[in-house]
Amino acid sequence: MPHVTSIEIKSIKRPKGPKHTLNQQSKPLIKVMALLVLLLALGFGAKHIYHRLCQCDFFQITAVKIDGNHMTSREQIGALSRVDIHSNLLAINVVQVQSLLESHPWIAKAEVIRDWPNRLLIQVKEKNPVALLNRETGLFYLDSDGRIIAAANPAQELDFPVITGLENFPFSTAGAAQIPQPLQLVVDLLKLANKNNPILPQQNISEIHIAEKGELILYLLDRPFPIYWGTGGEISTRYYRLVKVLRDLYKTREFSEVSYIRMDYQKDTILVGKHDAQT
Repeated sequence: MPHVTSIEIKSIKRPKGPKHTLNQQSKPLIKVMALLVLLLALGFGAKHIYHRLCQCDFFQITAVKIDGNHMTSREQIGALSRVDIHSNLLAINVVQVQSLLESHPWIAKAEVIRDWPNRLLIQVKEKNPVALLNRETGLFYLDSDGRIIAAANPAQELDFPVITGLENFPFSTAGAAQIPQPLQLVVDLLKLANKNNPILPQQNISEIHIAEKGELILYLLDRPFPIYWGTGGEISTRYYRLVKVLRDLYKTREFSEVSYIRMDYQKDTILVGKHDAQT
C-alpha cells in the first residue's frame, strides 16, 4: 500500500496596502465640482440681486449735497458728475464721478461719498487763484504756481492783482510747461503779500507790470505812483524793505509828494522820488 504524506496548505496573506476603489477616487472630484457649482450659483444669484438693487427705488438718490465750490456752480458740478436725483446710489461709480469732476479746470480734487440709503455727498477742493493775467484775448486766473486756470468771468470774483506785459507770451489754458522768470518773481512776491502784512497786503497791489527786459513795476491800489522793483535781488528782502518805506511814508503823510519808488537804485538803497525833485 502506497505511503501517503499529508501536506498542510496554509493560506498566504497578502501585504496590506491602500484600498483604492473607483468610488473613493472620485469623491474629491465630486466635492470640487459641487463647490464650483455652488460658487457659480452664488455668483449668479449675487449678480442678479445686485442688478435688482441697482434698479430699486429704495436706493434712488433724493438729495445731492455739494461743498467747497466757490468758482464753480452747483449746476456745473451736477452736470459734470452725470448724477441727479433719478440716479441709483448703489449703481453709480464713485471713482468715475471723481475723475469727471477733476477734469474741470477749477477743481483740483473731488471726493464723492455715498450717504446710505439715498444721499450723495460731493466735496470739491478748488484751485486757488492769486492774480489775473492780462492776455490779448482777455483776463485769465493764475494759480500760485504761475499756471493759467481758466478765463475770467465777470460773474466771478475779480478782486486780484492784474499782471500785464505778457500779452503775447505763448501760454495755453492748461498752463505752459515753463513760466518766464519774471512771472516766477511775481508769484513769489504775491506769496509774501498773501500773508497780508497790513502795510502791503495782496489786496493793495493793483497791477504788476513786467517790462520788456523783465523788470517788475508795481502799482498800488490807493497810490498812483510806480514802484520799480527791478529784476534781481532777494524777493523777501526787497518786500520787507518796501514795507518799511511805505510805513514811514504813511507816518509822515508824504504819499502825496511821491512820484516813484526805485527798489533797484543801488545795493541796499531805495530811492523815493518826489514831485519837487527832493529825495
